[in-house]
Amino acid sequence: MNKSVIVLLIINGITSFVFAQSPGIIVGTTRIDQQSEGSTGNRIAVGSDGSVFFTWMNALTGSGRPRHIYFNRVDSQGNWFSNGFGDRVSNDSVGGYCQVSMYDGNFGAVVYHGPANTYVKLAIDSDPPGYGIFSYYNPPDLLMPGNRHALWPYVAVDRNNRIHITMTESTTYAGDPKRFAYTRSANNGISWSDIQVIDSVKVNSGLVAASPVSDKVVIAYTRMVDTSIQLWNDVYYVLSQDGVNWDFSNGRVNVTNYASDNDSLWAFTDLALIFDYNDNFHIAWNANWSSTPDAYNKKTFLFHYNNGTQTINQIRSPWPDYNWPDSGCAIGAWNRPICKMDFGVMQAGNILFAIWTQFDSLDCSAHGFANGDIWAAWTANEGVNWNLMGNLTNSHTPGCTSGNCDNDNWGSLADIVDRGMQIFYVNSKSEGNDGSVPSQMCYYYNSLGISHQTTNPREFQLNQNYPNPFNSRTTISFAVQNESELTLDIYNILGEKVANLFKGRRQPGNYKIIWDAHDVSSGVYYVVLSSENNHQTRKIILLK
Repeated sequence: MNKSVIVLLIINGITSFVFAQSPGIIVGTTRIDQQSEGSTGNRIAVGSDGSVFFTWMNALTGSGRPRHIYFNRVDSQGNWFSNGFGDRVSNDSVGGYCQVSMYDGNFGAVVYHGPANTYVKLAIDSDPPGYGIFSYYNPPDLLMPGNRHALWPYVAVDRNNRIHITMTESTTYAGDPKRFAYTRSANNGISWSDIQVIDSVKVNSGLVAASPVSDKVVIAYTRMVDTSIQLWNDVYYVLSQDGVNWDFSNGRVNVTNYASDNDSLWAFTDLALIFDYNDNFHIAWNANWSSTPDAYNKKTFLFHYNNGTQTINQIRSPWPDYNWPDSGCAIGAWNRPICKMDFGVMQAGNILFAIWTQFDSLDCSAHGFANGDIWAAWTANEGVNWNLMGNLTNSHTPGCTSGNCDNDNWGSLADIVDRGMQIFYVNSKSEGNDGSVPSQMCYYYNSLGISHQTTNPREFQLNQNYPNPFNSRTTISFAVQNESELTLDIYNILGEKVANLFKGRRQPGNYKIIWDAHDVSSGVYYVVLSSENNHQTRKIILLK
């Protein structure tokens, strides 16, 4: 049974409501569920003018080739390039595994697998942006004897408009060690630096990120501890202070040192990477117990590293908290019960957001494939404490058959969260990655990131939630007239705190937050908004 929900969209302070089966606006379709063979990276980017650019991989028939790179774009006024379909970036037959960053503020810069003899390809949107007219460029290829080329690119454009690309060597056998490499262009992709080998790896995890406030650029990846074992990896990074000079021989830093701690916990191939507005970078990864080279325990840890504090924190408590069945609920290739993480940052307060796909063995298709949901968390104190937002898409379809499933995966969170969380993900209707049914690509705005409208209020005010009474989800709005340290909490009738929805400093403005109470019992609750000098309470009623 498909699930309809209301999604709050906020574009330039204009609020509207949109209905969809899984939350969001459909921006295109694809028959390829698996959008990356490792880190999810960026398939959504926000421009300096508030426009949003999306890119994804699509096959028009079946799940293989010919396949193409597609895009869509919405400008700052809410005008779409294409309503629900998108258009091609590439006209070749092998385009795949795409990523996007913004060039010169508002132009989508897309990297992807290109046709033969170019391999990694760069396409940059032309002026005026959003008309589907691209200029194409060829980064250097990492050619080796035996037809081993560089593929699986990731991209970041820094504040000087230098285009940084990482890529990983293709090998005859997927488990062979392969070179992980880097190049950049300082002139719009016309010419490139000599390709440099960063390291030797076993999986396609490597990401690159540029600071919004300095010239720093960082590369993060997972590196095997044994060339014969693909599952066992440590998390590494290399930092350039100026985005030009790199020390790939001596500058590699091992964040996890799993190979030295004797506890059998290992990283695999999923990373998230971003700089915040304090000029610190953050890495997220999932980790599992693995005591043998060809197997792992599905209980998954989601970790976060902040290079400013040089500490490792836990974003989410280990999941699942039960034994995953040995058969009958397959997670799929390159997945874990927690996987496909991504980051975004809200400049006000330097608040860091994380999303990920989370699978549940109680939500499996009729033929034994797990359905995923997009989850989220946030932190306002450098990651020391993470606040779990919960399940954003919440589209359970246990026992579904192909064509009727709601499997949400391959989510990408826009780096900029100033207008709320903007998430692009695949909502697959098929079972597993069979490609038999077109999957819906959904663009999702969510006010859980505490989006706010621009008119400054005249008083401190907690408004009545709506709807009230409510079933599972309700919107809580409030106003603050002065910059304030705020907390927004939910209490039951016994005075026990049930949830903290927000804690941090806010500028004057009108704010909205959605409380997802699907795991809370029916009853009377109280929402409490507190600041240094004010305190207001509203009674709310949950009915299920």
